[in-house]
This record gives sequence, C-alpha cells and structure tokens, in this order.
Amino acid sequence: MAEILQIYKIFEKKFGSEEAGKLTEALETFIKEKKRELKQELKEELLKELVTKQDLKVSEQSIRALIEQVRGDLQSQIEQVRGDLQSQIEQVKGDLQTQIEQVKGELQSQIEQVKGELKAEIEQVKGELKGEIQGVKNELLKWLIVLFVGQATFVVGLVFTLVKVLKG
Repeated sequence: MAEILQIYKIFEKKFGSEEAGKLTEALETFIKEKKRELKQELKEELLKELVTKQDLKVSEQSIRALIEQVRGDLQSQIEQVRGDLQSQIEQVKGDLQTQIEQVKGELQSQIEQVKGELKAEIEQVKGELKGEIQGVKNELLKWLIVLFVGQATFVVGLVFTLVKVLKG
C-alpha cells in the first residue's frame, strides 16, 4: 500500500488531488484484477499438472495388468518347457524301452542313471525358472515403489507450491 501512496503523491503533483485519487484508484483496481487473473491462471495450470487419484488408479491398473501379462507369459513358458521336457522324457522312455527289450539285463543300471539325471535336470530347470520369476517379481515391485515415491514427491512439491502461491 505504500507504493500506491507514493504513486498518488506523484499524480497529485501532476494532476491535482481529485484526478490523482481517480488515477490511483483505477491503477489499484487494475492491479487487483491482474493479481486475481494471474492467481486464477496459475491455479488452473497447477491443477492441470496435479496427479489425481484417478491417474494413480489407472497407473496401478496398468501395472497390475502388466504383472498379470508377465505371469501369463511365464506360465505359458513353464508349460511349454514342461511339455517339451515331457515329450523328451517320453521319447527317451520309448528309446530305452526298445533297448531294454534288446538288452534288458545290460541296460538296467543305465536306465536308472538316465532317469536320475533327467529328474535332476527337471529340478534344476524348475529352480532356475522359480528364481527368474522371483527376480521379475522383485524388479516389478522395485519399479512400482519408485513410481509411487516419484508420484508422492511430485504431489508434495505441488502442494507446497500451491500453498506458497495461495499465501503469496
């Protein structure tokens, strides 16, 4: 308000008391209107940039959909590996049955050895796939946490900015 008083005094010297009052009042009204307009524009701009609960819900839904897609893909791969291994096992069994018929006594110990190796390989593949699945789950969880922290930081920053602007 001190600035308005100084402006009034300058106008008073140039135009007289009555005209200075009118000019100062008009200037003050103009400044108040401009200030209101700027506040409104800033508020609208900040609201455009503000993350809403709906935005977070959409992000969560898309992440959940991605998790389900990855889960489905991995399950599909597991089933494919299982089918391939079953096919291989069946083929080995058939070959071994033919050989067993030919030389039953000689190959009995070798058959048991092959079965043990295949079971170990199956368990190894299962263990590796479980490890990979857990790794993917952990990675997705890390990214979800990073996304959440980033969004929370952004929202807090916006809130502080809004509070500062609205107080100013």
